[in-house]
Amino acid sequence: MIALRLRSPWVIAWIAMFLFVTFAFGFRKSNELIRGPQSDSYMKAANRYLSGGDVYVPPEPISYWPYPPAMLLTVAPLAFVPELAARFLWGALLATCVVGSGYLITTTLLAGVADQLMRKRLSICLLLAVAISHQHILSPLTYYSHDFILVLCLAIGFAATVKRKEIVAGCAFGIGAALKVTPGLFFPILLIQRRWKALVAMFCAGAILTVAPDVLRPPNGETLIAGFYRIAMNSADVSVAGGGKWPAWNPLAQNLSATISRWTMKTPPGEDREHLTDWAVIHLDAATRSEVTVVAYGIVLGMIVWVVLASGWKFNSSLSPLTRLNEIGAVACGMVLLAPHSSNYHFAVIYFAIASCIIAVMKKRDPFMVVIFFALCLLALPSGRDLIGHYPVQVMLVYGKITFGALFALAGCARVAQLQRQERAAALSLAYSE
Repeated sequence: MIALRLRSPWVIAWIAMFLFVTFAFGFRKSNELIRGPQSDSYMKAANRYLSGGDVYVPPEPISYWPYPPAMLLTVAPLAFVPELAARFLWGALLATCVVGSGYLITTTLLAGVADQLMRKRLSICLLLAVAISHQHILSPLTYYSHDFILVLCLAIGFAATVKRKEIVAGCAFGIGAALKVTPGLFFPILLIQRRWKALVAMFCAGAILTVAPDVLRPPNGETLIAGFYRIAMNSADVSVAGGGKWPAWNPLAQNLSATISRWTMKTPPGEDREHLTDWAVIHLDAATRSEVTVVAYGIVLGMIVWVVLASGWKFNSSLSPLTRLNEIGAVACGMVLLAPHSSNYHFAVIYFAIASCIIAVMKKRDPFMVVIFFALCLLALPSGRDLIGHYPVQVMLVYGKITFGALFALAGCARVAQLQRQERAAALSLAYSE
């Protein structure tokens, strides 16, 4: 039995992912736990927390910590072990999150499917979604980012929702919201669906994890909750691009407000120096740009609400796993699009939406969904600097390639919700006629 388990494809996948993450990315620089400034901020924040320092007032810009207090609980333990051990532990955590998410999504979707041909088709769709999402998957792994912890939280919430384990689903969403605020978007969704157990569980799990760092190590001055609230309020205006330490014009920022800003504001001095160009498509003043951004946010929120309401005002536990996958996908798109700041390596969560769109195309050749599919494939073409050069990559980032990928995925989720609603109505009509 043990030998069979060790030979399981998922165990093999975990080992392969662990080796890939640890050795391909973890040892590119021997003097850092994680390659790049992202990891540097992780460890410096953990050390300041353990020493009783102020986490949210760093002594140097590279140490900027924009995450909720609960995120410290994931990185602080690494400060107690040698650097080499910390590398392997963090690599093991990321491998567990990636493979665990894949396992939960796959087994949940295939659980109720008896037809072998359909099982193969669904498996192919999920693999194709991985291929289309490859840049979103590789980016957080490249920087050893924590984003796959959020993906795992959404995967657990998805599986628990399908299995009608509301408390588990609520706790998963609450943990995600405590680690990074954007999964808090599930709170109003649960409220709309009247999922009271999940709502209470989400609130309790999020609240406990949020206060835990202050309780475990009382601060000398400002509490971690107060510090995070202060920096969050400084970047909470969704009508203004940027957020945190990021300027309004930054091609790495791929949230909706940042892309709108690059399209509508004059390129600041220095950013146009290399190619002597103004990247803006149209110049708008700050007030007009703010209005356009608010309208765009309203449209995105409207599409998310439509996806949720398409399954009915009240939560229906009998709906198919595909409906639940589509809901998770729509909310995941909103998490990255509506945030005051989402860099290009925070988009792994839209895998749920891409998978939902591909499965919908497999089931029915709806013209709109076919267009969405080809748009996602086009935007998924490799864009590495080594392949096509620095300038084309810069152009694609400036004009929001990743932003538009999330927008197309969200539009696909809205259409999928409509198609699923029509299928349920047709099935109900047929049942009444019989």
